[in-house]
Amino acid sequence: MQKKRIYFFIGTTAELIKLAPIIKELKIRKVEFKIITSGQNTIHFEDLKGFIGNIRPDISFKKKINKSSVLHFFIWAIRTFLFSFFLLGKEFKGLNKNNSYFIIHGDTVSSTMGAFIGRIFGLKLVHIESGDLSFNLLEPFPEEICRRINIYLSDILFSPNEWAKENIRKVNCVKINTYHNTLVESFLWTKSIRSRINIKKFKEYYILFMRRQEHVIFRKNWSKKIIELVIQNAKPNLNCLIVSNPLVVSILESLKLNSYTKKNSKIKLILPLSYPDFMKLMGGAEFIATDGCTNQLESYLLGKPCLVLRDLTEQIEGLGENVVLCKSDKEIIKNFLLNYKKYQTKPFITKHKPSKIIVDNLMKY
Repeated sequence: MQKKRIYFFIGTTAELIKLAPIIKELKIRKVEFKIITSGQNTIHFEDLKGFIGNIRPDISFKKKINKSSVLHFFIWAIRTFLFSFFLLGKEFKGLNKNNSYFIIHGDTVSSTMGAFIGRIFGLKLVHIESGDLSFNLLEPFPEEICRRINIYLSDILFSPNEWAKENIRKVNCVKINTYHNTLVESFLWTKSIRSRINIKKFKEYYILFMRRQEHVIFRKNWSKKIIELVIQNAKPNLNCLIVSNPLVVSILESLKLNSYTKKNSKIKLILPLSYPDFMKLMGGAEFIATDGCTNQLESYLLGKPCLVLRDLTEQIEGLGENVVLCKSDKEIIKNFLLNYKKYQTKPFITKHKPSKIIVDNLMKY
C-alpha cells in the first residue's frame, strides 16, 4: 500500500504554533510530511525549535510586503495562487490523491488560498480549528469569510470543542471533535522551559494588542476612541505594553496614534518576542486588552483577565469566566478596567492531546 503523503500549508507563526503539536506527533510516529509556506508573513520556526526540532519549509512562496493594505494583500494572493501551479504541480504529480492530505489551519487568507490549491490539485483537504464562527461576515474581516470557505471546501474538519462542531453539523464531510484547541499543547510546552525575558523591568503592566484589519478598513474613528479609552481609564500605576511590528506601526500611524503613544510615558513599545518569551510576558500582565481571538485563548489558558476589543468573537473559551467582550460599550470597558482583578481565574491544566486525536484519525481514514 502506498504510504500517506501529508502537507502543511502555513502562512503565519500563529498557524505554526497551533500546528506544531501535530507536527511533533507525526515526528514521534516517524510519519513523513512536508511544509509549504505561503509568504503571508515571516514564520519564526526557531521559536518552536525546542518543541518540534529544527524544522524548515520544504517549499516557500515569495513573501508578501509587510504593510496593512488591501491592495498589497490582493497582489500577493493572486501572485502566490498563480505561482502555485508551477511550484506545486511537479510536487503533486503522480500522487495517490485519496491517500494524500493537505492540512490548513484556521481563518487566514493563506489558509483559504491553501484550501483552493488543495482542492484544485485533488488532495484530501484537512481543516484544523474548524467551526469557530462569529456568524458575522464583517467581524473578523476577512477571517470569518475565509473560515467559511475553508469549511465548505474541506474533506475532514477538526473542531476544538463540541460548540464548534455543532456549528458545522450541516456540512457534508467528516467532522471530529479534538476537545481542546491544539494551541494548548504548545502553550503547556512554554511552561516547561526557561524564558529569556526579564519582565520585572516593566513593573506593573497590562498588554494592549491591536492587529485587526478592521482598524484601518471599516472603523478608524471607533478604533481610535476605544484604544484611547483603554489607555486613559487604566489604573495610573500600570504601564501599557504594546508589542510592536510593522503592522502595528502601520495601524498606529493610520489611526494617528503614533504621536500620542510617544508622548505618553506609560506606553512602552517593545520589539516582537519569541513565543515562550511572549507567554511569559502575558503571564506577568495584570490584564490583556486585545482585538485578537488567539490572545483571548492564550489569556484563558493563563487565567488572565482579558478585555476583547470587539463586538463579536469566534471563540467561546473564557467567555463568562476571565474574558469580557466589550461590544463597543464604554461602560463595559470602564467597568472591566476598574474591576479587572475579579476576572482572574486558575491557569488551564490538561493532559489531553488534541494532536493525538488528529493524527490517529489521519492514519485511519
